[in-house]
Amino acid sequence: MSSEEPGARQWPGYRSRPSYDPGRALVFPAPVPADLRALGQRVRAADWPVRLAFRASRIALLDTLCRWQTLRALACVHLLAARPVEAAGLLDDLRAVPGQETAADPALPALLARLQEYALDLPPDLVDAVVSDAGGLLADNRFAASVVAAGLSADSCPADTDEAVSRAVVLTSYWYETPEQRGGLALAWSSALFVRSWLGWADRFAYGDPAGGIGITADPRPARPDAAGLPAWAAPLLDRAAG
Repeated sequence: MSSEEPGARQWPGYRSRPSYDPGRALVFPAPVPADLRALGQRVRAADWPVRLAFRASRIALLDTLCRWQTLRALACVHLLAARPVEAAGLLDDLRAVPGQETAADPALPALLARLQEYALDLPPDLVDAVVSDAGGLLADNRFAASVVAAGLSADSCPADTDEAVSRAVVLTSYWYETPEQRGGLALAWSSALFVRSWLGWADRFAYGDPAGGIGITADPRPARPDAAGLPAWAAPLLDRAAG
């Protein structure tokens, strides 16, 4: 649904127009205030593992971090799109950085539930863009492991080069050695990329490219992945993407 259709819910942070893909739209962000821009930069950072281990507990931790970071980025997109006046609680939730220590907090399930509520409240087309980009990476990219590892490692703002390399190596290894984690890693990557693209586009073009560009969503967009290629926690996102 276009954000400009009569009777549609208004999302002051962006405009959209129909895409050549049936049922999909092109997304054009509004200018982003400096405080939200700074938040959007920080939200892409997570404390990804720096040591490799294939114990069940470590793989479960990776799955939790992927889920948390995906929902966190989508909740940030909600903030960018909706511009709510009262968002103190959401801002606090977005500032919590996924990592080994924070994942052990007993309050995490409640935090994830709140982030998911914001993610699922997004217009289907925005969720579709993130889910479909992840699907495109899973379906047809021989360099997917390198793309995901480099993107997530760079976004994590590592303290030094050694830490960045360690994270990239660990994430690459998980991609190859634990195929069941690829869907979660791809979603964490695509959601962070969507935030980065939103901020970058808004910085250059307010509500669209004067030269007639395509906005921050691809046209045609990659196909959505099958549920079997995504973790169980992504099922509500897949449903939302389908509208």
